[in-house]
Order: sequence, then structure tokens, then C-alpha cells
Amino acid sequence: MGYLKGKSALMMFDKHANLKYKFGNRHFWAEGYYVSTVGLNEATIKKYIQD
Repeated sequence: MGYLKGKSALMMFDKHANLKYKFGNRHFWAEGYYVSTVGLNEATIKKYIQD
């Protein structure tokens, strides 16, 4: 997953140069993870990703 996040962040910075100024340290993704044992559904995951 780290490889995908790293490559997608570099692509975003290359395509949208203005983001380099907003995220000067080139850290585009937040650290974290999602864990669930019950009640997992697509709507819950989408909400987690959007927030």
C-alpha cells in the first residue's frame, strides 16, 4: 500500500504544482489505518476515506 500511496502522491504533485506549496514537505497522505471486526460495509469505508 505504501508504494501506491507514494507513487500517487508524486503524480499529484507533478500534475498539480500548486499542491507543493500547500504540502511543502511532500506528505500528501495522512498516517493511519482502518480496522473493523463487524458492520463493515461500502458506505462506512467511503465515509472513512472522505473524512
